[in-house]
Amino acid sequence: MSWYQYLDVLKFRAQEFQYWASVPPLACPRCGEPLIPAPQADDVTLFCKFDGFAYPRDYVRPEML
Repeated sequence: MSWYQYLDVLKFRAQEFQYWASVPPLACPRCGEPLIPAPQADDVTLFCKFDGFAYPRDYVRPEML
């Protein structure tokens, strides 16, 4: 593997991270259950009925290492 290929892999990884960090989560980060639309809530759009996780109230955007 050349350095140029390695740099391409790192660039792709950074682009993929930026995409997934910018969209709402599909599953609860605590238990892995799918998030459902929140019933009648102003500050919450997605909700996990098993452990009470609410997006965006409880969401912490992941940081790239």
